[in-house]
Amino acid sequence: MGVVICAIIKSVGKFVLKIQANGGLGSAFDELMLNHCLCQHHGVRIAGVIINKVIPAKYEQTKNYMSKALMFNWGVPLLGCIPDRHFLGCPAIADLERLFKTKLLAGQAHVMKHYSVSEINLVTTSLGTFMETLRSKPSRTLYLCHVTRNDVILGFLGEYQRRLQIGESFESTLVLCGRSGHYNLSEDMEEMIKSWGAPVLHVGYSTHQAMEMIDNYTPKLNSDDTHRVQDAIEHYEKYIDFDQVLQRISDKEDV
Repeated sequence: MGVVICAIIKSVGKFVLKIQANGGLGSAFDELMLNHCLCQHHGVRIAGVIINKVIPAKYEQTKNYMSKALMFNWGVPLLGCIPDRHFLGCPAIADLERLFKTKLLAGQAHVMKHYSVSEINLVTTSLGTFMETLRSKPSRTLYLCHVTRNDVILGFLGEYQRRLQIGESFESTLVLCGRSGHYNLSEDMEEMIKSWGAPVLHVGYSTHQAMEMIDNYTPKLNSDDTHRVQDAIEHYEKYIDFDQVLQRISDKEDV
């Protein structure tokens, strides 16, 4: 929370403080204290607190402790305690297109498919090992390889076509990496990718940079991604007391 935001909130009224508890109780309370001090300094009244992305295994502990601590220390209620939902943090190909400022070369039907960042597979092995991995890993896996690995690209295209012919699901995507101006995808290979229709994304970054960017990226909700939007609504509405939120915000008394 910044000084400008505090100034805007002060002119409007009370504020529901929302924090993320990715690291557990300790880090969550530390972040709360920092934001509380900032609110006090700028005269912002806190109506309540919502804690987001709580580690599921620590949900009850976090909820019980924070409810008591908030009321005892500041006299404000815990308005919501939301366990982390892994799927909401999984980027879709559309998110990666925005991140890398590029578009799928082919396979546009896959643009709203989501991929787990923890299961990204960087291909540095031989073609034979890659093909074994491709056939043993879950159908929806994100693979990264260097743009010069024509053998891997052809293997990926071939497996895509094989699955189509036998009617098997194939939801994996291949991300081709290589610094712009140093490594390029040949015109013949690009044409082959487009004609075969397999989902392939070409980014102008090294494999290390691309993996780091994906790992650090937080996908945002957008109206086009109706699956994730609906999932977020159904997840959050179970854990936030919206009636109390509205009541606390509209309450005229200071908190």
